[in-house]
Amino acid sequence: MPSMRPLRRTTAPGTTPRTARTPARGRLRSGRLLAAAAAACCLLAGTAATAQAAPAPVPLTSSSCPSVMVQGENDGCVTELQNLLDTHGSSIAVDGDFGPTTLTAVKSFQSAVGLTVDGQVGPSTKSALYASPLTAVRLTSPHCAVVVRQGEHDGCTTELQRLLNQHGASLTVDADFGPATLAAVKAYQSSAGLPATGDVDAATKAALYGQPVPPAPVDQGAGRYAAVVGYAQAALNAYLPYVWGGGHDDAATGPSIGTCQDYTGVIQPCPADHTVGLDCSGLTRWAYWQAGVGDIGQVTDDQIANPRFHAVTQAAALPGDLVFFGTSRTSPAHVGIYTGTSSGVPTMIDAPATGSFVKSEPVANHSGLIGYYHYS
Repeated sequence: MPSMRPLRRTTAPGTTPRTARTPARGRLRSGRLLAAAAAACCLLAGTAATAQAAPAPVPLTSSSCPSVMVQGENDGCVTELQNLLDTHGSSIAVDGDFGPTTLTAVKSFQSAVGLTVDGQVGPSTKSALYASPLTAVRLTSPHCAVVVRQGEHDGCTTELQRLLNQHGASLTVDADFGPATLAAVKAYQSSAGLPATGDVDAATKAALYGQPVPPAPVDQGAGRYAAVVGYAQAALNAYLPYVWGGGHDDAATGPSIGTCQDYTGVIQPCPADHTVGLDCSGLTRWAYWQAGVGDIGQVTDDQIANPRFHAVTQAAALPGDLVFFGTSRTSPAHVGIYTGTSSGVPTMIDAPATGSFVKSEPVANHSGLIGYYHYS
């Protein structure tokens, strides 16, 4: 468990309305003093000053809406689409413009509910959007927290209750992980020979599905750097949303519900405490853990201070190295995973901001480059 350090704030250089003043630490819903988010990942998806009123929503089933909606549309049908996506946890700005962020949100939704991930809003996607936002989501999906706990209210809990009932429970399937579900989880864990913690971890998920427990990651040696890139690419392909504090469960690395403590984003009310995803250091922590090197640190200041990381030049950097941004090495503000160069342009995969998703972008998109860091 990380040390209980006092809260401090860091601010990225040249702070604009798109940049967050972010704490190094905060309390997550589990009650443990952990990272509220990376110290400090940008979290604003836009500014209130530049936001424009969205067209009035039009039901997607209306004859006024195309049978298949695609990127580039700008109208009330898109307003309705964005509202529905937010109901399902996307947390994007509602402006009526089917742009890149809405496209990614559509793909994220399709990925979570098991539809073909094409970014096109046709009959199947429309039908799923109007279905309950608590539709079952497979527990092993990256769209479910790596450890599902009491207090969650989402499709992952729907799936959990359905599975528990298959194993003899008599729960009302209401997507609410309350006391009755907690008791059923503990009873199931006891019957399955698992520790009766009430936390639905990897071992409990595997048992519920009748599958073997996934093995612990093994360090891949010289192949770890390519593996880190591969795991970052998998998070990108899963269309995981940025979540303030996501990825900082102290029991396991991976996607988690975030926190609203110290949240200052323009997307209000704060979506983090009911959304599963990752922040910037949550992504890097998870990718390195899956590559078998263990926990590289909870937040950006832990990771840059990790003695196994040392600074290298961009020319010497390998894909899989970390890229830090901020005012100085002691005040990191953001972190990404270097993926090499494309047409001579250094690129990275990162989780940049509330209202966005894990993405691939040029390193130069973020100001205040501290440097490239290699793990050895």
